[in-house]
Amino acid sequence: MDFQLNQEQQMLKDSARRYLEAQCAFAQRGKDGAAAWGAFSEMGWLGMALPEEVGGLGAGVVESALLMEEIGRVLCVEPYWAVAMLTAHTVLASGDAAKAEQLLAPMIEGGARPVLAHTEAAARGELAHVGTAAVADGAGRWRLSGRKIAVVGGDLADTLIVSARTTGADGDQDGISLFVVDPKAPGVSLTPVRLIDNRWAADIELDAMLATEHVGALGGAYPALLVGHEYGLLGLCAEALGVMEAALWITRDYLKVRQQFGVALSTFQSLQHRMSEMLIELELSRGMVHRAMAAMSGTPRQRAQALSAAKVHIGRSGHFVCGQAIQLHGGIGVTEEYVIGHYFKRITCIEHALGNSHFHLERLAQFERADAS
Repeated sequence: MDFQLNQEQQMLKDSARRYLEAQCAFAQRGKDGAAAWGAFSEMGWLGMALPEEVGGLGAGVVESALLMEEIGRVLCVEPYWAVAMLTAHTVLASGDAAKAEQLLAPMIEGGARPVLAHTEAAARGELAHVGTAAVADGAGRWRLSGRKIAVVGGDLADTLIVSARTTGADGDQDGISLFVVDPKAPGVSLTPVRLIDNRWAADIELDAMLATEHVGALGGAYPALLVGHEYGLLGLCAEALGVMEAALWITRDYLKVRQQFGVALSTFQSLQHRMSEMLIELELSRGMVHRAMAAMSGTPRQRAQALSAAKVHIGRSGHFVCGQAIQLHGGIGVTEEYVIGHYFKRITCIEHALGNSHFHLERLAQFERADAS
Protein backbone atom coordinates (compact mmCIF):
# COMPACT_ATOMS: atom_id res chain seq x y z
CA MET A 1 0.00 0.00 0.00
CA ASP A 2 1.31 3.44 -0.96
CA PHE A 3 1.25 5.69 2.10
CA GLN A 4 1.96 8.83 0.09
CA LEU A 5 -1.04 10.91 -0.97
CA ASN A 6 -1.35 11.72 -4.64
CA GLN A 7 -2.04 15.26 -5.80
CA GLU A 8 -5.84 14.89 -5.80
CA GLN A 9 -5.88 13.34 -2.34
CA GLN A 10 -3.66 16.08 -0.92
CA MET A 11 -5.91 18.73 -2.46
CA LEU A 12 -8.96 17.06 -0.91
CA LYS A 13 -7.27 16.97 2.50
CA ASP A 14 -6.19 20.62 2.32
CA SER A 15 -9.50 21.97 1.03
CA ALA A 16 -11.49 19.95 3.58
CA ARG A 17 -9.32 21.26 6.40
CA ARG A 18 -9.71 24.87 5.29
CA TYR A 19 -13.48 24.66 4.94
CA LEU A 20 -14.14 22.67 8.11
CA GLU A 21 -11.91 24.88 10.26
CA ALA A 22 -13.66 27.98 8.93
CA GLN A 23 -17.26 26.77 8.99
CA CYS A 24 -17.70 23.67 11.17
CA ALA A 25 -15.25 24.04 14.05
CA PHE A 26 -16.19 23.96 17.72
CA ALA A 27 -16.65 27.74 17.87
CA GLN A 28 -19.13 27.62 14.94
CA ARG A 29 -21.53 25.13 16.57
CA GLY A 30 -25.10 26.33 16.41
CA LYS A 31 -24.81 27.81 12.91
CA ASP A 32 -27.21 26.88 10.12
CA GLY A 33 -26.59 23.21 9.43
CA ALA A 34 -28.46 23.37 6.12
CA ALA A 35 -25.82 25.71 4.70
CA ALA A 36 -23.02 23.35 5.67
CA TRP A 37 -24.88 20.37 4.20
CA GLY A 38 -25.34 22.27 0.95
CA ALA A 39 -21.63 23.00 0.87
CA PHE A 40 -20.85 19.32 1.44
CA SER A 41 -22.93 18.54 -1.65
CA GLU A 42 -21.36 21.28 -3.79
CA MET A 43 -17.86 20.05 -2.95
CA GLY A 44 -18.82 16.50 -3.90
CA TRP A 45 -18.32 15.04 -0.43
CA LEU A 46 -21.75 13.39 -0.15
CA GLY A 47 -21.15 11.20 -3.19
CA MET A 48 -17.38 11.02 -3.11
CA ALA A 49 -17.08 7.28 -2.41
CA LEU A 50 -20.17 6.25 -4.40
CA PRO A 51 -20.09 5.04 -8.03
CA GLU A 52 -20.86 7.29 -10.95
CA GLU A 53 -23.98 5.23 -11.76
CA VAL A 54 -25.82 6.88 -8.86
CA GLY A 55 -24.22 10.30 -9.34
CA GLY A 56 -21.13 9.81 -7.18
CA LEU A 57 -17.49 10.55 -7.91
CA GLY A 58 -16.22 6.99 -7.70
CA ALA A 59 -13.43 7.71 -5.19
CA GLY A 60 -12.07 5.06 -2.84
CA VAL A 61 -11.68 4.34 0.85
CA VAL A 62 -8.58 6.53 1.15
CA GLU A 63 -10.51 9.65 0.17
CA SER A 64 -13.33 8.77 2.58
CA ALA A 65 -10.83 8.22 5.40
CA LEU A 66 -9.08 11.51 4.69
CA LEU A 67 -12.35 13.40 4.89
CA MET A 68 -13.46 11.62 8.07
CA GLU A 69 -10.11 12.43 9.68
CA GLU A 70 -10.58 16.13 8.96
CA ILE A 71 -14.16 15.95 10.29
CA GLY A 72 -12.76 14.49 13.50
CA ARG A 73 -10.16 17.23 13.86
CA VAL A 74 -12.80 19.95 14.18
CA LEU A 75 -15.51 17.89 15.92
CA CYS A 76 -17.95 18.56 13.09
CA VAL A 77 -21.46 17.63 14.27
CA GLU A 78 -23.12 17.29 10.85
CA PRO A 79 -24.27 13.67 10.26
CA TYR A 80 -21.98 13.07 7.28
CA TRP A 81 -20.87 9.68 8.59
CA ALA A 82 -24.39 8.42 9.25
CA VAL A 83 -25.79 9.49 5.87
CA ALA A 84 -22.97 9.38 3.31
CA MET A 85 -21.07 6.40 4.69
CA LEU A 86 -23.15 4.04 6.83
CA THR A 87 -26.49 4.48 5.08
CA ALA A 88 -25.25 5.08 1.53
CA HIS A 89 -23.00 2.01 1.44
CA THR A 90 -25.70 -0.18 2.98
CA VAL A 91 -28.20 0.86 0.31
CA LEU A 92 -25.61 0.48 -2.45
CA ALA A 93 -24.63 -3.01 -1.26
CA SER A 94 -28.25 -4.17 -1.28
CA GLY A 95 -28.01 -4.74 -5.03
CA ASP A 96 -31.27 -2.86 -5.59
CA ALA A 97 -30.23 -0.48 -8.38
CA ALA A 98 -33.62 1.23 -8.64
CA LYS A 99 -33.81 1.96 -4.89
CA ALA A 100 -30.16 3.03 -4.81
CA GLU A 101 -30.78 5.62 -7.50
CA GLN A 102 -34.02 6.73 -5.86
CA LEU A 103 -32.47 7.19 -2.42
CA LEU A 104 -28.87 8.14 -3.14
CA ALA A 105 -29.13 10.51 -6.11
CA PRO A 106 -31.14 13.13 -4.12
CA MET A 107 -28.80 12.63 -1.16
CA ILE A 108 -25.73 13.34 -3.29
CA GLU A 109 -27.39 16.54 -4.52
CA GLY A 110 -27.98 17.63 -0.93
CA GLY A 111 -31.76 17.45 -1.12
CA ALA A 112 -32.35 14.32 0.98
CA ARG A 113 -31.02 12.68 4.13
CA PRO A 114 -31.76 8.95 4.23
CA VAL A 115 -30.63 7.41 7.52
CA LEU A 116 -30.21 3.75 8.44
CA ALA A 117 -32.09 2.76 11.61
CA HIS A 118 -30.60 -0.54 12.71
CA THR A 119 -29.20 -0.37 16.27
CA GLU A 120 -31.26 -1.96 19.04
CA ALA A 121 -30.64 -1.94 22.78
CA ALA A 122 -30.27 -5.71 23.09
CA ALA A 123 -27.84 -6.04 20.16
CA ARG A 124 -24.71 -4.82 22.02
CA GLY A 125 -22.76 -4.58 18.78
CA GLU A 126 -24.04 -7.81 17.24
CA LEU A 127 -25.01 -6.91 13.67
CA ALA A 128 -27.43 -9.80 13.14
CA HIS A 129 -29.49 -9.02 16.24
CA VAL A 130 -32.75 -7.56 14.95
CA GLY A 131 -35.80 -7.78 17.17
CA THR A 132 -37.95 -5.36 15.20
CA ALA A 133 -40.65 -7.48 13.54
CA ALA A 134 -42.18 -7.09 10.08
CA VAL A 135 -45.46 -8.95 9.64
CA ALA A 136 -47.09 -9.32 6.21
CA ASP A 137 -50.71 -8.19 6.02
CA GLY A 138 -51.54 -10.29 2.95
CA ALA A 139 -51.77 -7.34 0.58
CA GLY A 140 -48.10 -6.90 -0.21
CA ARG A 141 -47.63 -4.61 2.76
CA TRP A 142 -45.80 -5.03 6.06
CA ARG A 143 -46.53 -3.97 9.63
CA LEU A 144 -43.35 -2.96 11.48
CA SER A 145 -43.13 -3.03 15.27
CA GLY A 146 -40.04 -2.48 17.39
CA ARG A 147 -37.59 0.08 18.73
CA LYS A 148 -34.34 1.49 17.39
CA ILE A 149 -32.07 3.50 19.69
CA ALA A 150 -29.56 6.33 19.27
CA VAL A 151 -29.94 6.54 15.50
CA VAL A 152 -27.33 9.15 14.55
CA GLY A 153 -28.89 11.69 12.18
CA GLY A 154 -32.34 10.24 12.81
CA ASP A 155 -33.61 13.57 14.10
CA LEU A 156 -32.82 15.16 10.71
CA ALA A 157 -33.76 12.27 8.44
CA ASP A 158 -36.43 12.66 5.77
CA THR A 159 -36.30 8.91 5.05
CA LEU A 160 -35.51 6.04 7.39
CA ILE A 161 -34.09 2.72 6.17
CA VAL A 162 -35.31 0.41 8.93
CA SER A 163 -34.03 -3.12 9.46
CA ALA A 164 -36.76 -5.55 10.51
CA ARG A 165 -37.06 -9.30 10.76
CA THR A 166 -39.41 -11.03 8.34
CA THR A 167 -38.36 -14.57 9.32
CA GLY A 168 -36.12 -16.33 11.84
CA ALA A 169 -34.96 -15.63 15.39
CA ASP A 170 -33.44 -12.40 16.68
CA GLY A 171 -29.80 -13.37 16.09
CA ASP A 172 -30.17 -15.09 12.71
CA GLN A 173 -28.38 -13.58 9.72
CA ASP A 174 -31.12 -14.76 7.39
CA GLY A 175 -34.53 -13.15 7.55
CA ILE A 176 -33.49 -9.49 7.94
CA SER A 177 -35.05 -6.98 5.52
CA LEU A 178 -34.66 -3.25 4.93
CA PHE A 179 -37.80 -1.12 4.69
CA VAL A 180 -38.24 2.47 3.52
CA VAL A 181 -40.07 4.40 6.25
CA ASP A 182 -41.34 7.97 6.36
CA PRO A 183 -40.43 9.33 9.83
CA LYS A 184 -43.70 11.31 9.84
CA ALA A 185 -45.91 8.34 8.95
CA PRO A 186 -48.57 7.05 11.36
CA GLY A 187 -47.14 4.51 13.79
CA VAL A 188 -43.68 6.12 13.87
CA SER A 189 -42.66 7.93 17.05
CA LEU A 190 -39.33 9.74 16.95
CA THR A 191 -37.69 11.13 20.10
CA PRO A 192 -34.59 13.31 19.64
CA VAL A 193 -31.81 12.48 22.12
CA ARG A 194 -28.66 14.41 22.85
CA LEU A 195 -25.50 12.30 23.01
CA ILE A 196 -22.69 13.02 25.46
CA ASP A 197 -20.63 14.68 22.71
CA ASN A 198 -23.46 17.17 22.07
CA ARG A 199 -24.54 15.54 18.82
CA TRP A 200 -28.15 14.66 18.22
CA ALA A 201 -29.63 11.28 17.47
CA ALA A 202 -33.11 9.77 17.77
CA ASP A 203 -34.88 6.89 19.44
CA ILE A 204 -37.48 5.46 17.06
CA GLU A 205 -40.60 3.54 18.08
CA LEU A 206 -42.53 1.60 15.44
CA ASP A 207 -46.07 0.59 16.41
CA ALA A 208 -47.60 -1.55 13.65
CA MET A 209 -46.30 1.02 11.17
CA LEU A 210 -47.40 0.25 7.59
CA ALA A 211 -44.50 -0.14 5.12
CA THR A 212 -44.92 -0.75 1.40
CA GLU A 213 -41.35 -0.36 0.08
CA HIS A 214 -38.29 -2.42 0.82
CA VAL A 215 -34.64 -2.18 -0.27
CA GLY A 216 -33.10 -5.30 -1.79
CA ALA A 217 -34.42 -8.83 -1.40
CA LEU A 218 -36.73 -9.62 1.47
CA GLY A 219 -34.89 -11.57 4.14
CA GLY A 220 -31.49 -10.99 2.53
CA ALA A 221 -30.33 -7.67 3.99
CA TYR A 222 -27.55 -8.98 6.23
CA PRO A 223 -24.78 -8.86 3.57
CA ALA A 224 -25.71 -5.24 2.76
CA LEU A 225 -25.72 -4.32 6.44
CA LEU A 226 -22.32 -5.98 6.82
CA VAL A 227 -20.79 -3.95 3.98
CA GLY A 228 -22.35 -0.72 5.26
CA HIS A 229 -21.06 -1.32 8.76
CA GLU A 230 -17.58 -2.13 7.46
CA TYR A 231 -17.44 1.27 5.78
CA GLY A 232 -18.95 2.78 8.91
CA LEU A 233 -16.26 1.20 11.10
CA LEU A 234 -13.50 2.45 8.83
CA GLY A 235 -15.00 5.94 8.89
CA LEU A 236 -15.20 5.98 12.69
CA CYS A 237 -11.58 4.83 13.04
CA ALA A 238 -10.40 7.49 10.59
CA GLU A 239 -12.41 10.13 12.45
CA ALA A 240 -10.79 9.01 15.69
CA LEU A 241 -7.36 9.74 14.19
CA GLY A 242 -8.42 13.33 13.62
CA VAL A 243 -9.83 13.57 17.15
CA MET A 244 -6.61 12.25 18.71
CA GLU A 245 -4.33 14.36 16.53
CA ALA A 246 -6.18 17.58 17.31
CA ALA A 247 -6.22 16.79 21.04
CA LEU A 248 -2.46 16.14 20.92
CA TRP A 249 -1.51 19.40 19.20
CA ILE A 250 -3.93 21.52 21.22
CA THR A 251 -2.27 20.13 24.34
CA ARG A 252 1.21 20.78 22.90
CA ASP A 253 0.31 24.42 22.26
CA TYR A 254 -1.19 24.79 25.74
CA LEU A 255 1.95 23.47 27.42
CA LYS A 256 4.03 25.97 25.48
CA VAL A 257 2.17 28.99 26.85
CA ARG A 258 1.11 27.79 30.33
CA GLN A 259 3.76 28.61 32.92
CA GLN A 260 4.58 27.26 36.36
CA PHE A 261 7.47 28.36 38.57
CA GLY A 262 8.25 30.97 35.91
CA VAL A 263 8.84 28.53 33.04
CA ALA A 264 6.62 26.95 30.38
CA LEU A 265 5.16 23.55 31.21
CA SER A 266 6.57 22.23 27.92
CA THR A 267 10.08 22.36 29.46
CA PHE A 268 9.21 19.77 32.13
CA GLN A 269 10.74 16.46 31.13
CA SER A 270 8.00 14.34 32.67
CA LEU A 271 5.37 16.17 30.61
CA GLN A 272 7.48 15.80 27.47
CA HIS A 273 7.51 12.03 28.07
CA ARG A 274 3.72 11.97 28.40
CA MET A 275 3.37 13.90 25.16
CA SER A 276 5.72 11.42 23.47
CA GLU A 277 3.57 8.53 24.65
CA MET A 278 0.48 10.26 23.25
CA LEU A 279 2.21 10.68 19.87
CA ILE A 280 3.26 7.02 19.84
CA GLU A 281 -0.31 5.88 20.48
CA LEU A 282 -1.58 8.17 17.71
CA GLU A 283 0.90 6.81 15.16
CA LEU A 284 0.21 3.20 16.17
CA SER A 285 -3.47 3.88 15.63
CA ARG A 286 -2.74 5.41 12.24
CA GLY A 287 -0.92 2.25 11.25
CA MET A 288 -3.91 0.13 12.29
CA VAL A 289 -6.24 2.29 10.18
CA HIS A 290 -3.89 2.00 7.19
CA ARG A 291 -3.98 -1.78 7.63
CA ALA A 292 -7.78 -1.71 7.71
CA MET A 293 -7.91 0.38 4.55
CA ALA A 294 -5.62 -2.07 2.76
CA ALA A 295 -7.82 -4.97 3.90
CA MET A 296 -10.98 -3.45 2.38
CA SER A 297 -9.96 -4.99 -0.95
CA GLY A 298 -9.32 -8.39 0.65
CA THR A 299 -11.55 -11.29 1.65
CA PRO A 300 -14.48 -10.84 4.07
CA ARG A 301 -12.44 -12.48 6.82
CA GLN A 302 -9.46 -10.19 6.23
CA ARG A 303 -11.72 -7.13 6.34
CA ALA A 304 -13.43 -8.28 9.52
CA GLN A 305 -10.17 -9.02 11.33
CA ALA A 306 -8.44 -5.80 10.28
CA LEU A 307 -11.44 -3.60 11.16
CA SER A 308 -11.96 -5.24 14.54
CA ALA A 309 -8.24 -4.93 15.35
CA ALA A 310 -8.33 -1.25 14.39
CA LYS A 311 -11.44 -0.63 16.50
CA VAL A 312 -9.86 -2.29 19.54
CA HIS A 313 -6.67 -0.26 19.19
CA ILE A 314 -8.53 2.98 18.50
CA GLY A 315 -10.69 2.48 21.57
CA ARG A 316 -7.73 2.04 23.89
CA SER A 317 -5.38 4.57 22.32
CA GLY A 318 -8.12 7.18 21.91
CA HIS A 319 -9.03 6.95 25.59
CA PHE A 320 -5.36 7.31 26.53
CA VAL A 321 -4.57 10.24 24.23
CA CYS A 322 -7.68 12.29 24.98
CA GLY A 323 -7.57 11.42 28.68
CA GLN A 324 -3.96 12.56 28.92
CA ALA A 325 -4.88 15.74 27.07
CA ILE A 326 -7.37 16.59 29.81
CA GLN A 327 -4.88 15.69 32.54
CA LEU A 328 -2.19 17.92 31.06
CA HIS A 329 -4.63 20.83 30.84
CA GLY A 330 -5.60 20.56 34.48
CA GLY A 331 -8.92 21.90 35.73
CA ILE A 332 -9.74 23.83 32.55
CA GLY A 333 -9.76 20.53 30.67
CA VAL A 334 -13.05 19.44 32.23
CA THR A 335 -14.98 22.67 31.66
CA GLU A 336 -17.82 22.72 29.13
CA GLU A 337 -16.58 25.95 27.55
CA TYR A 338 -13.09 24.70 26.68
CA VAL A 339 -12.72 22.42 23.68
CA ILE A 340 -10.34 19.72 24.94
CA GLY A 341 -12.94 17.90 27.03
CA HIS A 342 -15.19 17.62 23.99
CA TYR A 343 -12.50 15.59 22.20
CA PHE A 344 -12.64 13.07 25.05
CA LYS A 345 -16.43 12.96 24.80
CA ARG A 346 -16.28 12.35 21.06
CA ILE A 347 -13.72 9.57 21.36
CA THR A 348 -15.94 7.96 24.00
CA CYS A 349 -18.89 7.95 21.58
CA ILE A 350 -16.70 6.47 18.85
CA GLU A 351 -15.59 3.74 21.25
CA HIS A 352 -19.20 2.63 21.83
CA ALA A 353 -20.43 2.94 18.24
CA LEU A 354 -20.77 -0.24 16.12
CA GLY A 355 -19.45 -2.41 18.92
CA ASN A 356 -17.02 -1.37 21.65
CA SER A 357 -13.44 -2.57 22.13
CA HIS A 358 -14.52 -5.55 24.23
CA PHE A 359 -16.98 -6.70 21.56
CA HIS A 360 -14.37 -6.52 18.80
CA LEU A 361 -11.74 -8.21 20.99
CA GLU A 362 -14.17 -11.10 21.46
CA ARG A 363 -14.69 -11.14 17.71
CA LEU A 364 -10.94 -11.47 17.14
CA ALA A 365 -10.81 -14.26 19.72
CA GLN A 366 -13.50 -16.13 17.78
CA PHE A 367 -11.32 -16.01 14.69
CA GLU A 368 -8.38 -17.37 16.69
CA ARG A 369 -10.48 -20.20 18.12
CA ALA A 370 -11.75 -21.06 14.64
CA ASP A 371 -8.18 -21.27 13.34
CA ALA A 372 -7.13 -23.47 16.25
CA SER A 373 -9.97 -25.96 15.83
